[in-house]
Amino acid sequence: MKKLFYILFVLSLFITNTLASTRGDVKVIEASENIRLLGQTIAKDYLYYYQNSKKSDLKDKLYKDLKILEDSISEISSLTKNSNSKNILDFLSYNKDEIKELLLKEVSKEKSILMLDYGESFLEGANSIAHEHAYKFSSEEKMLMSVKNMEYLLERTTKYYVATTLNIDKNNNFNSMKKSIMEVDKILEEINAYPYPNELLSEIKSMNSVWRKHKDFLYKSNELTIPNLILASEKNLTDSVDKIILYHKQNQ
Repeated sequence: MKKLFYILFVLSLFITNTLASTRGDVKVIEASENIRLLGQTIAKDYLYYYQNSKKSDLKDKLYKDLKILEDSISEISSLTKNSNSKNILDFLSYNKDEIKELLLKEVSKEKSILMLDYGESFLEGANSIAHEHAYKFSSEEKMLMSVKNMEYLLERTTKYYVATTLNIDKNNNFNSMKKSIMEVDKILEEINAYPYPNELLSEIKSMNSVWRKHKDFLYKSNELTIPNLILASEKNLTDSVDKIILYHKQNQ
């Protein structure tokens, strides 16, 4: 009897520790998603700032996003014990400080190119951290992750659109934009095939319609420079994505 009690006690401790570990991993993955998204947003907004250096609200937004990025780095640092993740966080924190220094200086094309590089560093770092804390996702979690990925990809496509219109490494950035567009298309196929409730179906139908027009404008970046229209269109898309994300969060 005592042996059975001991086995049950050890088993309960194992289950408790496993659940605690999984909860920690979920928080780390969510924070790494924020870093990945913000890396794209910050690079995109700096390019817009280069294009419109008199718009002080763009610079204010950059500082606000850097603060959120800093908080996400701190959150992961407080949760993870993984040595690889901690080393990556040190590197990302250094990059974040470098961006702060850049914002104190006059905006330029050279600094815009640097910001594109920083965006890729945050992407690689966030993906590496998420991989270190990966666990077996439920089908609902997989769908949630996929839709969240669309949010990041929308920022990424806009970033490359602006870089292309500014003639910054035009061919490479245009090709990178096309790859991101194709990834968004794949996720939209998943969304369209998912059995969402009726109240979301009209939202998804509208999102598909907006995306088709948005995509056409992106492909015409060599002919048209319409940054304000692209921003407004992206905002409509991200609003729809946020509603779908909320649905999946509520149904986990």
